[in-house]
Amino acid sequence: MLSPSHCDPLTKSFTRPLHLTVHSKSPPSSITVTISQPRQDPHSLRIKLHKTPSGSLSKHQQDALVRQVVRMLRLLQSDERNVKEFKRVASGVGEGCDFVKDFSGRVFRSPTLFEDMVKCMLLCNCRQFKLL
Repeated sequence: MLSPSHCDPLTKSFTRPLHLTVHSKSPPSSITVTISQPRQDPHSLRIKLHKTPSGSLSKHQQDALVRQVVRMLRLLQSDERNVKEFKRVASGVGEGCDFVKDFSGRVFRSPTLFEDMVKCMLLCNCRQFKLL
């Protein structure tokens, strides 16, 4: 996980800023949220907002936050179908490929494709640089 994301294994929560901007013409704004799963209801998520800018969020802002969380955690039915298909294909792989069989098929994403692309370009296949 990269900053500004923070995963707390003790509380089993994930904290990061998310975009509140609804339209490209709106001034950019964000809010820090903490996402957790309540013990009493394992089929739901709790999204805690930190310091809302105007005290409350509009319906459009709430929808924008939910869309980002759904993307990050891959909560769509199509994502579930992709995971099942991956597991089906991985189960057909021959012996000696335990790393493929053990992989759950779920990779955490960023709230936006743009952020995923930037992280991919900056972090994939990077060599360690020696500072002079």
